[in-house]
Amino acid sequence: MRVRQGAREHKVGDAAVDKFGIRIAVMMLWVSLPVFAQELPPDEIQVNLSGYFDTFNVQIGYPSVTVTKKVTESTSVTGRYLVDVISAASMRSTFKVDGVTSATNKTSGGGDNTPDELRHELNAGITQILGDATLSLNGIYSTEHDYTSSTVAGHISYPLAKKNTTLQAGVVRSWDTVSPQIRTWQKNKDVLHLSSSISQILSPRLISQLNFSYIQYNGFLSDPYQVVQILATDNRGNPVVRTYESVVPDSRRRQAIGTRTNYLLSDISALEAGYRYYWDDWDVNSHTISLAYNRYFHNRQVRLRWGIRSYFQSQASFFREHYTEPERYMTVDSKLNEQFSNEYQFNATFTDGFRLPLLNIPLATEHQSFHFKLNVYHRHTATPDWHSRMLNMYALIINVGIRFEI
Repeated sequence: MRVRQGAREHKVGDAAVDKFGIRIAVMMLWVSLPVFAQELPPDEIQVNLSGYFDTFNVQIGYPSVTVTKKVTESTSVTGRYLVDVISAASMRSTFKVDGVTSATNKTSGGGDNTPDELRHELNAGITQILGDATLSLNGIYSTEHDYTSSTVAGHISYPLAKKNTTLQAGVVRSWDTVSPQIRTWQKNKDVLHLSSSISQILSPRLISQLNFSYIQYNGFLSDPYQVVQILATDNRGNPVVRTYESVVPDSRRRQAIGTRTNYLLSDISALEAGYRYYWDDWDVNSHTISLAYNRYFHNRQVRLRWGIRSYFQSQASFFREHYTEPERYMTVDSKLNEQFSNEYQFNATFTDGFRLPLLNIPLATEHQSFHFKLNVYHRHTATPDWHSRMLNMYALIINVGIRFEI
């Protein structure tokens, strides 16, 4: 998860898992946002500057620029460039791996000799109206010193029942290559993500959506920067600590079903509620509950949103708090154990010529809007994080953006 919805996905606590585990989720945030039937995205330039900071000593900065332009009455194109820098103590650490695989250090000094990563991402997409349907196709390429990713994504939206019902479907196919500098190998990961949803207007005030997703992972699904340490004895019976590479299954099927509902409380306020149930073949199950309140202020020039998201997860079948001997699957990733998290969200959007009170400084114009997001995240795992040795992780995610109509 590189976090694009915040910075690399803030639901992760260390940089390596963030990088190797959740890219697909982030990509879906950009390529599969609902596009209502027979509507093209607006012509605009959007500039965002985001930051992520947590108590596990991970810091991420990531600016991005997105340009969207209608080229015909039924066709729109989009281009996006994002760059991010991540710094994490876990990736600077050196561990001598005794070895269930060829996990030897490449450098005599050990560790990753480029711990502060610079990643570049290029996105290009097209949205096309075809009759009553709206179709979008996107390509994404991401590269950094130890990871590359190529993705193709498609999404279709189709209205029914005089546009009171909307059907949507999406597919994402990703091909990743993992080549950590602390290892002698290079491995691949392939991802297929299918999604579908049905949205229904139930009344002039109420709209609901039912959605389903399926993700199939194949290939390298572990984290090369994590290690498993086991207390053993040498030939003389003396206690020694042996270090092994983390090993998890090379495939994973993930499924989720959820619902979202928006209810108009008044002509200037609305309530959002959502629930999602997740399960996979690693025996991980989770429940996610979300609630948010939206309201306009200052003659609709200011829109504020307050929200909370709570997440509860069970343990993976092969996760152990301690290993006494090498096993087929071994991991110290505490996010595969029982956990819960809460995220507190605040969003503000300023439009239509809003000026700062007292100072009378324009923050937005008729063709320019300003956006601010602040999320505070807390996660508690049943076992400590493998590197920081802490049960609780706190994170701050900040995003500032400006949108220009063109």
